[in-house]
Amino acid sequence: MTRARFLRFLFFILLLPFALSAKALAAMVPQVFKKGKETRPITPVNEFYVEDYSGPPKSLRQGTANWKLNVTGKVDNPLSLNYQQILKRPSVKRIITLNCIGNPVGGQAIDNAEWEGIPLKDLIDEADPHFFTSTMILRAEDGYFESIPLKKAKHPGAILATKMNGEPLNLNHGFPLRLLIPGLYGIKQMKWIKEIEIANHSPKGYWHKKGWSKQAKVKIISRIDSPENNETLFTRQAVIKGIAFAGDRGIQYVQVSIDGEKTWSLAKLEKPLSPYSWVFWSYPCTFAKAGRTLIAVRAADQFSGIQQDDLRDPFPNGTSGIHRIEVQVF
Repeated sequence: MTRARFLRFLFFILLLPFALSAKALAAMVPQVFKKGKETRPITPVNEFYVEDYSGPPKSLRQGTANWKLNVTGKVDNPLSLNYQQILKRPSVKRIITLNCIGNPVGGQAIDNAEWEGIPLKDLIDEADPHFFTSTMILRAEDGYFESIPLKKAKHPGAILATKMNGEPLNLNHGFPLRLLIPGLYGIKQMKWIKEIEIANHSPKGYWHKKGWSKQAKVKIISRIDSPENNETLFTRQAVIKGIAFAGDRGIQYVQVSIDGEKTWSLAKLEKPLSPYSWVFWSYPCTFAKAGRTLIAVRAADQFSGIQQDDLRDPFPNGTSGIHRIEVQVF
């Protein structure tokens, strides 16, 4: 272990009791479902991770007869739309990856789906916000709320989704309406939305009050999916595979090391399904010798942001650090 890495490790150990205490109060525990060994480009709905603080609201279990979306606040044209009116509006499809802010290094609380719904910008423009407004305050049927900069409504990928992978949203994933804004962690991607208030103040949302990030900007992550940690390889030739993700900033390159991070090599990138989806990478290699071998991966986004090797707990701004595994090579 190098001196720099030892000092980082010592610093982490000293801060651990405080971090654990804060995280316990924050209670971010996403549900992750069993998946096959191969990560699929589009995650099936029943395998897509779930995170919320109270579960689906009982008021929506009988349908949408009493549900409406209201756009209120500092607007010249307040809107009130029922479910059928939402469905009749022009819709778009977006392939967007969601990453939970509580996802650890190498974690599985990140998934990808094709979403369909109405462009958020069109709805907000129709409501016609006042000139000096700056914030969207979104409220959900379960009492959850979040504040997001109004400028995020203009993101070309931002939608209010009614469908997921070609089917109407189910309750776990936000039926009848959920928000998707590329580049933000899942805590901002609200489910069960019933109101969007346009305002010039920014109240703290549920997770922000517990200390989690206000901005919730997705960090660069990369993950090794194959081989698995502690797997035994009966040949020195292998193809290492995984995913990388940087929100709406794309992935410029992925590097892999198979010699304890003495050297790094470029992996092959597959074409992403959209500007807002994860990227699959692969690296064919031949291990120099048999024995325990450390494999590591790191990535950079399209804006030259580089994944940081500063292992940090997900709380409060999302995890950072390089994914490393060990394998036994014969």
